Amino acid sequence: MQSLWMLAASLFFAIMGMFIKLSSSYHNLGEIVLFRGLPSVIFILGYALRKQLPLFGHNLKTHARRNMVGITSMWMGFYGTTHLPLGTATTLNYTSPLFIAIFLLYQSYFPGILRTQWLRFGAIILGFIGVLCIFNPFVETGLNHTALLIALLGGMMGALAYMTVRSLGRMGEPEWRTVMLFSCSVVLSGLLGIALLGLSHYSLRSTLYLIGIGLAGMGGQLCMTRAFSRGSATLTATLQYTTIIFSATFGYLIWGETIDLMGFIGIALVIASGLAATLYARKNS
Repeated sequence: MQSLWMLAASLFFAIMGMFIKLSSSYHNLGEIVLFRGLPSVIFILGYALRKQLPLFGHNLKTHARRNMVGITSMWMGFYGTTHLPLGTATTLNYTSPLFIAIFLLYQSYFPGILRTQWLRFGAIILGFIGVLCIFNPFVETGLNHTALLIALLGGMMGALAYMTVRSLGRMGEPEWRTVMLFSCSVVLSGLLGIALLGLSHYSLRSTLYLIGIGLAGMGGQLCMTRAFSRGSATLTATLQYTTIIFSATFGYLIWGETIDLMGFIGIALVIASGLAATLYARKNS
């Protein structure tokens, strides 16, 4: 039952994506990113100070690498969310397991790789056939191809971030410090974005949307952490892809967004291949 926390996390992340898209009508990306990081900084930093925990460890260089790729992934993912149908943007964000599989495949390369790691290789090929279906370059879909590419690159940068987080875990870094330092970097990047893009007019509605981004994102992070730490890794990995279903549902109900047959096939292929790559990685890690 602990793995069902991932279902709650998926719903929170879909709600976060919904609020990001709603906020984009009122605020720029810098403001959206700022509010995504603020609640985590306030609550986790407050917790650390109250418990008198050390705020900085001995792996700041690794934290810096993680934060750099993680923030880049976040900005790219948020850009995709604001310019694409919510279900499509979320799907491209969930291509990270495919890129992780590519990186691991490259690191473990040897002559018999297709014979010994055919499942991982097959998942990669299947996944990117799915991505090609989503892009559907042979038919005019009305989608912003620049946003599609940026969202896909965000998935790649997310894969690098996940692998760096894994390295931090092996170094003995506590989860709360990793999340706190990343959230601080997110806030700083948001402030820099506001300095470059300007400050928008704030209304009660738009401010509530921004607050919703931060609270939903933090709730999703906490539920996901609990699911992976206490639940079945296989079931948790499976349930995380329900974020795509929740997001597509919100996109249809709020904006009337629909997905054509080719896009639907592409999303299904990305989910199947991403799940296969994730389960293979967990089985062989």
